[in-house]
Amino acid sequence: MAREHGPFATFSPWVLGGICLIVAFWIVSLLIGFIWYPTIGGGGKPSGFLQLICGGLGIVDNRAYAAQPTPSPVVSSELAWTDATWRKIRSGDPRRGTAIAVSCAACHGLQGIRTADYIPNLAGLPPEVIYKQLVDYQRGKRNWVIMNAVATGLSDQDMADVAAYYSNCPRDDLLNSQRNASSDEQINRLVTDGDPLRNVVACAACHGPEGQKTGAPPLFGQPSEYLTVQLVAFSQGTRTNDINRQMRLIASRLTPPEVARLTEYFGSKESKTAGR
Repeated sequence: MAREHGPFATFSPWVLGGICLIVAFWIVSLLIGFIWYPTIGGGGKPSGFLQLICGGLGIVDNRAYAAQPTPSPVVSSELAWTDATWRKIRSGDPRRGTAIAVSCAACHGLQGIRTADYIPNLAGLPPEVIYKQLVDYQRGKRNWVIMNAVATGLSDQDMADVAAYYSNCPRDDLLNSQRNASSDEQINRLVTDGDPLRNVVACAACHGPEGQKTGAPPLFGQPSEYLTVQLVAFSQGTRTNDINRQMRLIASRLTPPEVARLTEYFGSKESKTAGR
């Protein structure tokens, strides 16, 4: 019997059936991937063949998302250190600030010495430090209900005046009342060198080796409880008025024992500038 010739003469029905199933599978896949799925995912039928192909390849049109309004950036402080800001701070009149400080005396004392351990001492602080905190309280960038209410009633000139007044209050008696800090090598390293392995910058880098540096809030002479509350607030993100997030980043990497020992160190440190 003669052997039949032709392209499909030697094909088994199973092979032919398998080929047909594969072809059918690819046709169904193309229909689902390029027509049905883009229609469901895009909320409507693609308007053109190119969009049909792009939808099947997973390339979506994000112009609708780009047109949506973006959330406002989180601003830590609205105070800008411009020449106008510095002129305003330098224009502060301590004599006018004396009258304003009368309303502050219940908490901060008439001479800037706090009346409770959770309240900071203002005596001898740089005027720019006091002015910035008042601006942040006034604009809601730092939150403490009493201070927010007080700062809201002050003008820019009032804030400059009261900052000038408290910065001229004597600080020597406050410093002389501090105890000597106990020796703690780990805390000394955190203050002077930081901890590079944890990306913790030294306290001295911003606040000075003696806890004092121009433009930065002095740490020595402040109540330990107040310093603890502020470090915890920075670490938890409830205080956010550090412009470059430096305090939030550092405080979040400190352990609770380190926070307690650091605040005791600065809260009890006797400055070398005392008595000058």
